[in-house]
Amino acid sequence: MSSRSPRDELRDTTEHGGLYLRRLMRAQLGLSVLTVIAFGGLMGSLPLALYLLPGLQEVELLGVPLPLVIVVVPLFPVFIAFGFVYERRARALEAEFRDLVEPPE
Repeated sequence: MSSRSPRDELRDTTEHGGLYLRRLMRAQLGLSVLTVIAFGGLMGSLPLALYLLPGLQEVELLGVPLPLVIVVVPLFPVFIAFGFVYERRARALEAEFRDLVEPPE
């Protein structure tokens, strides 16, 4: 009985190879869902906080209402930060998968 490598399992599309692939896809999906929930929760909490703090409605910053500044300005840096973290984690997941299926040199 010979031992088959994960690469052989994937190449021959065996059930065990499918398990490796499903595990990668599940990890990627989990990362995506976590990122969307975190980003949506953060961005969704800003309007809620402004609604719960009605005194901020009258405050202006350089002629622009403060609630508008609070909702719009943080959106772009936070979006970039979430994208950066997501991309790094996605690459790490792919590297783990590649290390699993590629034979050691």
